[in-house]
Amino acid sequence: MRAARGGVNTAGARAVCKVPARRWRAAIQPSRVTLALLSLALIVMGTLIHDLTGLLLLGLGAVALLAAVVFPVIRGVEFGFPTGVRISAGLRDREQELQAAFQAQRGDLGLYTQLICDDPALASELLEAAWARTAAVWRGPVTPELRTYVLCEFVHVATVHARWRVTEAGTGPSPHTAAVAGGALSALPLPARISVVLREFADLPTAQISSLTGRPLAEVVSDLVKSETVLARFASTGDDS
Repeated sequence: MRAARGGVNTAGARAVCKVPARRWRAAIQPSRVTLALLSLALIVMGTLIHDLTGLLLLGLGAVALLAAVVFPVIRGVEFGFPTGVRISAGLRDREQELQAAFQAQRGDLGLYTQLICDDPALASELLEAAWARTAAVWRGPVTPELRTYVLCEFVHVATVHARWRVTEAGTGPSPHTAAVAGGALSALPLPARISVVLREFADLPTAQISSLTGRPLAEVVSDLVKSETVLARFASTGDDS
């Protein structure tokens, strides 16, 4: 299957990106518990008073329970609903926060992705695909882990796209052993190039890179050691050329 935009192929790869676990305990705050008890008390009182005052208390308790307790918890945890299920009233602001966080980090993410992919237009396309995949599955509030997840999805779509391009051409080496001809980083095989960019530019720990790329830690470390000469050249020239 190809993505809707630009024919980015995303089939046939093993997903290694993991959405952070939902933090249920963080959603259960003392203030919310207090408000929930007060709201329930109003609702109970409303059911016991059979006149207009009872209806007002019932309505006030229900509104307070939803606005002060239920919606904030939904927004922070999103419960365990399947991908694609949203409660718009509780999650609209959260989705705006996600988009704002992506835009705020777009400059850095754009740099990392262009260092991995020589074609700026393709890098931008793959980054958009990675963000779309992230936005579709992300649960809970915006955290620093969002950046790592976007990078993980980018690695996924970039690797699959490279494999698909070689398959479509029918000839040429595997994307795991060849890189696009060009600058200093381009001289590296794609997996090594990804490891170098994630470690030296995105500043991810080697263990996290291993988990993110689905490669053994020893291979990641070996790639980084072998790439020291390339990095020295990159540092001396100031660009990837």
